Amino acid sequence: MCTGIKINYEDGCVMGRTMDYEVPLNYNVIYLPKKYNICNDLMGNPLYSKYKTLGLCFENRDPLKDGINEYGLMGITNAFSGFNLYSNQTKSEKLNISSFNYLNYALTNYKSVEELIEDLPNIHMSAKDHRGENIISPDFHFMFADSTKRCIVIEPRKGKLIYYENPYDVMTNSPRFESHVRRLNQILDLDNLEDFNSAKDLPGGYDPISRFIKAFYLTKMNIKPNSAKEALSYSYNIMGAMTMPNGFVKNKKYDYATYTRYICSYDSKNKLLTVKSNTNPTVYQLGFEDIEDKDTRQAFFLDTDFIVEKLK
Repeated sequence: MCTGIKINYEDGCVMGRTMDYEVPLNYNVIYLPKKYNICNDLMGNPLYSKYKTLGLCFENRDPLKDGINEYGLMGITNAFSGFNLYSNQTKSEKLNISSFNYLNYALTNYKSVEELIEDLPNIHMSAKDHRGENIISPDFHFMFADSTKRCIVIEPRKGKLIYYENPYDVMTNSPRFESHVRRLNQILDLDNLEDFNSAKDLPGGYDPISRFIKAFYLTKMNIKPNSAKEALSYSYNIMGAMTMPNGFVKNKKYDYATYTRYICSYDSKNKLLTVKSNTNPTVYQLGFEDIEDKDTRQAFFLDTDFIVEKLK
């Protein structure tokens, strides 16, 4: 139950997301260098990175949940439930990869959204490897943006990958992107947003449709940032309105609650990662120039204790 947004500024954009999940997992930042074995494809062949990448992962393991590369291409994964999303067999003429590893491959092998789209017909996702054995293949869809401010959503459908131009600059979870846009147009007059009574009629629920509409409205109605720093600040303000407190949404099957574990935001111009935990209001940042050993995978960990500073 995550929400992603994009905010433009004059010569770039920022992409932010809330990470909402129920299973007790640790998260941290990782740096992936060039020529790094990011994963194996489903034929058993190693795949290597072309470009340096920063992002967040679970349990210090390589599959990224969101990230940015050295050229400013940014991407996030979100849960996307459905039926027959992936094929059950590989295709020898294509690059076969798990949904689990696709974000890593995209961020470490493409410079831009345009490059990603051009190569999309060559990508094949499968829930089984070339031996017919089941592999980890989470139900994901993806949002990408780059320094040109172009934004797309990629969704699996009946064994194929489909992309949508995303001028709405928002992604949540199921249903399909087209359904979100249709519902958005039913609720809002997109040409006259200022006439909408947001204080009374803006959806307040945490379901994906309500969050899509709310995130879109808050993003489009926010004042235009004058700099990357302002855009980052605004993204945290908006995503703060989308966060889920611990204990609010209980899972009926497991003794856990779904809540926001972290908020992060990436800057396309400055190639910057920023992140804060749900328990610590401090926003941490990391850029590629901060990496001392650029040829080695590295891990960075947030201080999740509540931190305050005295006024001076």
